[in-house]
Amino acid sequence: MNAATSSQMLLAFWRQRDHEAPWGRRLLLALTLLGLGAALYAAPGLWPTVLAGSAALALAALWTAVAGSLLLQNHPHAARFVPGHLQRLRELALAAWAAVTLACTLLLWLSLSRLPPFPALLLIVAATLAFTAWALRAWMLWMLLSFGPALFFGFGLDRRLAPLWSLLRELWAAQTATVAALCLLVLGWSITRLFGNGDTAHSQGYARRARMRRASRDGMMGNRAGLATFGRPGECLGQPFERAASAWLRHVLARARATPASVLQRAEIVLHGQQHWLRQGLGVLVALAITALSFGLLLAMGGLGPDKAWAQGAFGMAIGVASAGFNPSFALPNMLWQSRREQALLRLLPGMPQGTAMNRGVAWLQLRHALLAWTLTALTLGLLAWAADDLALLCLAFGALPLSASWLLRAPARMQAPSSWTAVLPILAFLLLAWGMYAANRKLDVPLAALLGASVVASLVLGLWRWRVVCRAPQPLPAGRLG
Repeated sequence: MNAATSSQMLLAFWRQRDHEAPWGRRLLLALTLLGLGAALYAAPGLWPTVLAGSAALALAALWTAVAGSLLLQNHPHAARFVPGHLQRLRELALAAWAAVTLACTLLLWLSLSRLPPFPALLLIVAATLAFTAWALRAWMLWMLLSFGPALFFGFGLDRRLAPLWSLLRELWAAQTATVAALCLLVLGWSITRLFGNGDTAHSQGYARRARMRRASRDGMMGNRAGLATFGRPGECLGQPFERAASAWLRHVLARARATPASVLQRAEIVLHGQQHWLRQGLGVLVALAITALSFGLLLAMGGLGPDKAWAQGAFGMAIGVASAGFNPSFALPNMLWQSRREQALLRLLPGMPQGTAMNRGVAWLQLRHALLAWTLTALTLGLLAWAADDLALLCLAFGALPLSASWLLRAPARMQAPSSWTAVLPILAFLLLAWGMYAANRKLDVPLAALLGASVVASLVLGLWRWRVVCRAPQPLPAGRLG
């Protein structure tokens, strides 16, 4: 393979970008430049440090994109039947990894102070980039990164391994160049092992990653895939969810009657799919359990008192709670599009409301779901705000209420195919509105009661207006037939 072929393989991630939806890249670039400008404005004396750090992050992001693209090109058929393809992938990945590692290390070493010596910094950067590439192939490594440090220190492994750590430090001090070279060789070898040779294990892993990519792409359009997408670990984690959903389905079918309430209860399972209230509720409970476990480990490891821990981590936990509670509700209209094939059959069910009654029934299913999720999430945020003595966290709930009351009330018959923009827009609007209220309370001393009143009034006005529009709209099912 010549240089032209190599450049095509390295630049494939850019040439295969989505030309029909460039707004995501432009928005990300705009936010990046805005953040960089804000950092330069806030720290005028640290321009070299900020610019060097930003350049290093940009190079790391470039490596992530290149590594992901090369893994995508490592198709089992090409690896097995195209001469030289696998070898070229390994050579390009190794060269890109080495170049980005050296560039990031030089940028950080030349511009930042109080850093480890150059060999240690080079090894840290190389290991970080290698881990990133492997995490693109094995998603479980992200779980290890998330919970590994907490478990490592929580079980006291740092104390038990202290003698080994001291021995390694002595070896590093005595043979720095040799140890660094050996570690870099091992990391380079691991980069070449990223790519499969077309055997059965490679085919299965490639198919699993392809399913995850499709699920991620569909998720950006509001169609959340099941945990089985993540392979056997995902299937094990998803079994309680599937059993609960199956039990609820059997319960609903056993009590089925030819009444509007019973029919809509069955229709809700189809219309909302993976965003059904039962699945969403179980997901929130799991997220809260993980949060409580992480918080307990933090208290046990850090030696912080509960009051101090609440005060320092309240805002981050509030963002997580709000995202888990509010964001799934914003995806309910998109779920109507995903189930439109079954909706023609739903209309034939005995007892299914027709005309305006169906409009009200479908709209109420979504509105009830969103308002219930908002109420429970607002109560959780209230408890968190009370524990952290920061009632301004309730602004997250105030910002979500108008969207919960208005975004869902759209005419399903006129909706168009969902895109990543329709999935991101309500979340972005919610965050901006909540942040604006939070800033108004903190910076402008606007009372929380006034913000709550404004949120409730706006929600009532928007909700009543959209409810009238929905009730007068064409029959909602199948969704999108007039879009």
